[in-house]
Amino acid sequence: MRNYFLILVLILKSSFITVAANTLTAEQQYDKAIKLYKSGNYAEASLQYQNLVNDGKRSTALFFNLGNCYYKNGDYAKAILNYERAKKISPADDDIEYNLKLANAKASDKIDPIPQLFYQKWWSIFITSFSPTEWSAFAIITLWAAAAVFLIYLFAESVNKKKKSFYIASIAIGISLCLFLVARASNALIYHYSYAIIMDSTAYAKSAPDEKSTNLFLLHNGTKVEVIEEQSGWKKIKIANGNTGWMLNGALENI
Repeated sequence: MRNYFLILVLILKSSFITVAANTLTAEQQYDKAIKLYKSGNYAEASLQYQNLVNDGKRSTALFFNLGNCYYKNGDYAKAILNYERAKKISPADDDIEYNLKLANAKASDKIDPIPQLFYQKWWSIFITSFSPTEWSAFAIITLWAAAAVFLIYLFAESVNKKKKSFYIASIAIGISLCLFLVARASNALIYHYSYAIIMDSTAYAKSAPDEKSTNLFLLHNGTKVEVIEEQSGWKKIKIANGNTGWMLNGALENI
């Protein structure tokens, strides 16, 4: 009986040690993933990063590094998905944009987008050159500057100084309002549109949310689509050339 008790204690002790060894903080898990990636163990590194994502962790570096792991493993659809998620947080990051282009080059579908007028293209580039948070910060800083100059206007003794400070404060307020509008437009472009990446090797876009409906066109994994409607396990998607169709939820994953 005593021997059985000792065996039970040893088993419990061994289990406790195993659980304790596997319980890592987010920082330790992140550092472990970096070391695994540097050693060339991309599959294990991707598991470590993915565990952090599954635990609700979100950051540009996390998604970017996870995308790099999947790219090295040849899983280009998941690489694109994670680069797009990183880009959503940091839209002006050149490294993300470069790696995303490399991954997109590996995707099977080459869809020509609807041409944009030059000012539409310029506007899109301009408002995504900074994140909505950064645009809002610029607007707040400018507004505080306007308030400071307005104080000078209130306490200035000379008429000339009052005029100058009033004009500068007015211009600063106008710039601040414009920056808030840009922040709003940037937020709408990045967050109010829903996009997804095709994860199945092949997926047909249907004419209706029904398996028996007509096949409209075929897409492959790694293709980015806009989700414009959802209905009973189906998503209505739109591709870059403007074509639309219905696709099962399981065939794609939201960015």
